[in-house]
Amino acid sequence: MLVLGVALVVASLACVAVAVNGVPAGRVSDERIEHLTIARRSSGLTRVSDAIVDGVESLLHRRGWRPFGAAELELAHVAMSAASLVVLLTCIAIVALAIGVVLGNVVVGLLLAVLVPVGARLWLSRRVARLRHRFAGQLPQTLQMIAASLRAGHSFPRALDAVSKEVDAPMAEELARVVNENRLGRDLVDSLRTIADRMRSQDFGWVTGAIAAQRETGGNLNEILDQVAGTIRERHHLRMQVMSLSAEGRLSAVVLMGLPVAVGLYFTLVSSDTMAVFVDAPIGKALLVGSVVLYVVGGLWMRSIVDIEF
Repeated sequence: MLVLGVALVVASLACVAVAVNGVPAGRVSDERIEHLTIARRSSGLTRVSDAIVDGVESLLHRRGWRPFGAAELELAHVAMSAASLVVLLTCIAIVALAIGVVLGNVVVGLLLAVLVPVGARLWLSRRVARLRHRFAGQLPQTLQMIAASLRAGHSFPRALDAVSKEVDAPMAEELARVVNENRLGRDLVDSLRTIADRMRSQDFGWVTGAIAAQRETGGNLNEILDQVAGTIRERHHLRMQVMSLSAEGRLSAVVLMGLPVAVGLYFTLVSSDTMAVFVDAPIGKALLVGSVVLYVVGGLWMRSIVDIEF
C-alpha cells in the first residue's frame, strides 16, 4: 500500500507538471504535425477579391458613410458585409453597362448601370419594411402569450423564452436574442429597447417603457401587458384600415413613377436616334434635367400624400 501510494503521488505530480508546462518538446516533430494539419489554399481570384473588399471597407471607413447599414443587412438576412455587397453590385453594374452598350447605346448602358444599385437599395428597403410590418402585426398576440405565461407562474425571462419558441419569425428571432443577451448578463430592458430601435416600432417602445415602469414601481405585469396589447391591437387595426384606403393612391404613385422610365427605355431601344437628342443637343439636355427635377419633386409629393402618420 505504501508503494502504491507513493506511485500515485508521483503520477499526480507528473500530471500537474504536464498540465502547467505542457507536453515536453521534441516528442513530435514539426514536419509530422504539418502533414496532419489542413492548410487553407485560396486561389488567385479569391485573393484579388478579398483585397478589393478590404480596400472598399477601408475606403468606407475613412469616408464614414455606408450605402447599406449593418442592421439593415442583418434584418434582410443578407449574409455579407456592406463592402462585399458594394463590390458585388459594382460588378453587376459593369456587366449591365456592357450589355446596354452592346444592345443599344451608351445611354442605355448608363441607365442599366444606375438601375442596379437603385434596384438593390429598393429591394433591401422593401424587404426590411416588410419584416418590420410583420413584426408589428405579431406584437399584440405576442403580448397576450407573454401575459398568459406570467399568469401561469413563470418569470418574465422564462415567459420570453417560452414565447420565442412558439411564435413565428421575426418575433421569435428578436425574443430569442433578448433571452440570450439576458443570459450573458445584459439588462433585459436595454435589450428590449434595442429591439424597439432596430425594428423602429413605437408600439414596442411603449411596451418596453411599461415594463421598465413596472420594475421600478411594481404592479401586476400581466394586466399591464393585456392593456397595452389591447391598445396596440386597436392601433394595428386602424393602421390596416388606413393602408387599405390608401392602397389605390400608392398603386397610382408606383405606376406614375415607373411609366416615364419604361417609356424612356422603350424609345431608347426602338428609336435611339430620337432619344440621342437629349444627350447631344443643348435644349435636350435642359429638358432632360428639368424632367428629372420634376420627376423627383412629383415622387416626393406623391409619397407625402400616401404616407399617413397617426
